[in-house]
Amino acid sequence: MNFRFGDFSIDTNRLELMQADEVIPLQPQAFSLLVFLIENADRVVPKDEIIETVWQGRIVSDGTLNARINALRRALNDDGVSQSVIRTFPRQGFRFVAKLDDSQAEPTPVALVDKTPAPHASIAVLPFVNIGADQEQEYFADGLTEDLITDLSKIRDLFVIARNSSFYYRNSPKNIVEIGQELAVGHVLEGSVRKAGNRIRINAQLIDASSGGHVWAERYDSDVQDIFALQDEIAAKIISALQVSLKQSPGTKRSTHSVEAYELSLKGRAKFFMFSPETNVECIALYDQAIAIDPNFADAWAGLVFPYQSGWSFAWPGYDDGLKIAAEKAQRAIELGPMSSLANGRYGWVQTFLRNPEGAIKSFEKALEIDPNNADTYFWFSEALNYAGQPERAIEVGMTGLRFDPVPPPNALHHIAHGHFLSGNLAEAEEYEWSAIRMAPSFPPARIVMSAILVEAGRLDEAKEQIADLLAIDSDYSFQRFDERYPYHDDGHHDRMTSAIKLAGIL
Repeated sequence: MNFRFGDFSIDTNRLELMQADEVIPLQPQAFSLLVFLIENADRVVPKDEIIETVWQGRIVSDGTLNARINALRRALNDDGVSQSVIRTFPRQGFRFVAKLDDSQAEPTPVALVDKTPAPHASIAVLPFVNIGADQEQEYFADGLTEDLITDLSKIRDLFVIARNSSFYYRNSPKNIVEIGQELAVGHVLEGSVRKAGNRIRINAQLIDASSGGHVWAERYDSDVQDIFALQDEIAAKIISALQVSLKQSPGTKRSTHSVEAYELSLKGRAKFFMFSPETNVECIALYDQAIAIDPNFADAWAGLVFPYQSGWSFAWPGYDDGLKIAAEKAQRAIELGPMSSLANGRYGWVQTFLRNPEGAIKSFEKALEIDPNNADTYFWFSEALNYAGQPERAIEVGMTGLRFDPVPPPNALHHIAHGHFLSGNLAEAEEYEWSAIRMAPSFPPARIVMSAILVEAGRLDEAKEQIADLLAIDSDYSFQRFDERYPYHDDGHHDRMTSAIKLAGIL
């Protein structure tokens, strides 16, 4: 749902308040409070109802509620005298009184980096639409899209928009010209997939994003066993149409030639993106099945790294040895696929938590050598550099990732915020961390770093609120867990973080 009033717009999916094209920073409770008041604009909302809904029944003082109202008024250019947006009804509650536009505002990507003109050899691959009768086959359409992005991103002279930004436009009413302008690309690939039994039909069309005109359109009818050849053919046609200098075919060194193992890995990947303890178990089982079919499937071994490491990092039950197991999976992936960007990136991430920063940096650099357009690798490398004691480089690497992924995932923004905090740039750190928290309110690392930012900014009460929110998400969180899972190589960075979060209330 999106709302518009005056020159302000609200995107409830991205949790953003915007004035014209500028994102206005808001704390999560303030944002939730604003949306709640708008949704109930036809009445005065009592304080008790606001606290029950926005703070989910937690005990908060009138001062806390009034502080959030005042923050909203400042953000909305309102004040306690005119009350043109939010009106206070003494001893009764609050009401949103600004006139809402009947038309809904369309969300747009956050302008986190300056857009450069679209190079000719640049492309966004939009999510292929599953048009089969079985909607559960959507994982296959998504997997095809992701693998085309991966194949194309390995070509150094081709600029390729990352998965997260491409998938942002799933079911978007915007036309191709608008999407091309927002992503700063010259071309867009879109298509559909119908999979029935062992047969597959793929419709694909390459479109000039400046005019909306078709460059080419093809339909492929084949046996599902030919999926790898079809991916190679589509990629080759794109490369030819964009006149890209090609040193090697992007799909010739596949991690597996087993379609059955490949399909299982796609299902495992989809389960990981659901990100819960339950789907994590399912993800691991699917990758294990893929490896049972093809024990040399390097990317399936690499795919197991994140679910085990994440289970350990978030202290989910059953993952006490998760980091050790993740390291073993990463090592096997490297042995089987030394030229796999995914394997090298996952190996680098595990080395970070094994407190081997030199090994982590070396692996990430190799991953980017193999696949220089991979935004995810830039984002994870950014955080590895933070822990390695190189926050300035971490910011630079993270910002490079944003060029490929202008609608980034919350972890990317958190990693850049972390780098700014370690570099002493508190204002920039707060801006990026609030963006991450608005997108993922239940993401513990963002809450932890935000609490440290606020402590150093002299706003201890707000820092304590962050830790209270963290403990509402995970009541067992402790200083011991933090110290075990935040592998700072620089003693000064470690001491700053530990001092700050203790002041904020981590025991």
